[in-house]
Amino acid sequence: MLRLNLFYASTLDQGMFLDAALDDLLLNCAIEQSQSFAHAYACSDALNNLLVIVLDAGFQKSLQQLKDQLPNATQNQHHWQLWWKTHYAAWVEQLRSTIADYRNIHHQWQFSPEQQQTLQRYYDANQLLLDCLRSNSEVTAAVRQEIEATLLLPQKELEKREWE
Repeated sequence: MLRLNLFYASTLDQGMFLDAALDDLLLNCAIEQSQSFAHAYACSDALNNLLVIVLDAGFQKSLQQLKDQLPNATQNQHHWQLWWKTHYAAWVEQLRSTIADYRNIHHQWQFSPEQQQTLQRYYDANQLLLDCLRSNSEVTAAVRQEIEATLLLPQKELEKREWE
């Protein structure tokens, strides 16, 4: 289940690696809703791997509680399928909520069409700026570096930098 972005994230930062591993867990356990025993076992195995990575004691305890809710791997396939039908949806919601609470990722955002359009324009403007920087433009290395360093900073941080 280890994806390429998980590999790259591990070379950069422990927090990024954890977020990539959590994203992978959600993709494999929450989005791909297979009811097979192998799939459920893979989710349990992924949680085991995360418990080794997580340093925050509260987060680790919450993930352990979620793992403990899963049926024991020694139980038969019928028991797994019964658990899956009756408890799976609530379990996935607890998993998402726990990850959102502790890592501030995978929130269920409900953007209005206007907000979606604003976000798309913001993305497009930043993409255009990056495309221009990557082209053969006549921008000095110092200016290019400053633009890249401040590209996605919040407005308050940009204003603070303006006075420095």
